[in-house]
Amino acid sequence: MKTNLFSLLLFFFSVQFAQAQQFNPSLLKSYSTSELTKIEQENPNQIKVLEYAIANACYYIAKPEGKISDFPTLNTKNGLLDFTELGLKITDKTQYFTSKETGKLLVVKSLYVLELEMKNK
Repeated sequence: MKTNLFSLLLFFFSVQFAQAQQFNPSLLKSYSTSELTKIEQENPNQIKVLEYAIANACYYIAKPEGKISDFPTLNTKNGLLDFTELGLKITDKTQYFTSKETGKLLVVKSLYVLELEMKNK
């Protein structure tokens, strides 16, 4: 009886551990497993924000005329809007890049903006 109980508990904890370590495969294009594990341990909600960001973090705007815009140029792969496909990470600040293909500005929303969007949906 003790062996069966021990086996059942061992199985239960193994399943829980395996599920806890699974991340959206898209996130693994921008973050390592150890980075995602650390983020999950420090702030579990942030993983949900990063998953939301895959489809919602990026958008294009026209370059402001008459203003000096010294933003890094990025190969955006024909207007791609997935930050993970571009190898970018979401940060505490909104990021701006000049798209090599379109000449427009690619805007990558900050963690704060993405969290607010999720709360207001």
